[in-house]
Amino acid sequence: MGNKDRVVFVVDDEKGVQESMKMVLKDKYQVFTFDCPEEALADVALEPELIFTDIRMFSMNGLEFAERIKKMKPQVEVVIITAYPDLSSSLRALRSGAFDYIVKPFGKDEVLEAADRALQKRNQVVENTKMIQELRKAISLNYKATTRALVLAVDAKDSYTAEHSRRTSELLVAVGERIGIPDAKLITCKRAAELHDIGKIGIEESILKKEEPLALFELEKMRQHPLIGYQILRPTTFLEEGLSIILHHHERYDGKGYPEGLVGKKIPFPARLFAIIDTYDAITTQRCYGSKLSSIQAIKEIIKVKERQFDPSLVDLVVPHFLKFRKDGYLDRL
Repeated sequence: MGNKDRVVFVVDDEKGVQESMKMVLKDKYQVFTFDCPEEALADVALEPELIFTDIRMFSMNGLEFAERIKKMKPQVEVVIITAYPDLSSSLRALRSGAFDYIVKPFGKDEVLEAADRALQKRNQVVENTKMIQELRKAISLNYKATTRALVLAVDAKDSYTAEHSRRTSELLVAVGERIGIPDAKLITCKRAAELHDIGKIGIEESILKKEEPLALFELEKMRQHPLIGYQILRPTTFLEEGLSIILHHHERYDGKGYPEGLVGKKIPFPARLFAIIDTYDAITTQRCYGSKLSSIQAIKEIIKVKERQFDPSLVDLVVPHFLKFRKDGYLDRL
């Protein structure tokens, strides 16, 4: 599809902004302008791929509109136009489903760059969606091969993920066997652990591989990976209750985790247990943004943050087995 076939909506209650945006975009895209979100929603049959929308309008505001359009057309990218940029509105824009925002008064290059980046992101989403649909079909036919394919797909974007997934799944089994988790449940949890970071397939490589601390916008996107992974794997039949590991492995016992901010025992048991194992492996592995700890340092760190980050009763249950594994050399062989 050429650019001239790509449909772009501009939604703003100022005619001057509509005309300025149309003049900038019309040489590359089919551009339709609207005075209010309701008019744009009525014309979604035109199949827009990108929508620029003002954040402050007389009827529905741009954030509400972004939420509505993303529910109706998830693959449409939204760029917010605002004259009043601040951190709070930027985060709300991202959480409403917007890809980016531009600030009035804007320049031609800024608009074209925002459009280009948004449409590149849309292309990536469309490709990922097709791949996910194909993988879902294959999952039920060949679990082992498909699991490996999924992990490798993420590993191509984040080389840390594949070995991390293998190590955490093996350590979960080793701990689970010692604390008496039934074999049938342990198999399900192992499968989920192998795929717990699969949602990173929907996160940009620039974020996954960034060595500096993530900006708040980037951090917010990174925190979407448990939900993305859950949405990918929810239709599968072989994961069952193990899905809680994928969705909730970044929840915290004090309720300050994500994606749902669950508190204490409201976090499902498999996810509470796996969070300890996931953290242990993460902090004992060299990452692009931090140095690794020794196994004993990692164990001390986990004990230090129990009750805040982890279920304290589970930490007390698991740590002796970690110490036994350390003494046996098992942790070093993972």
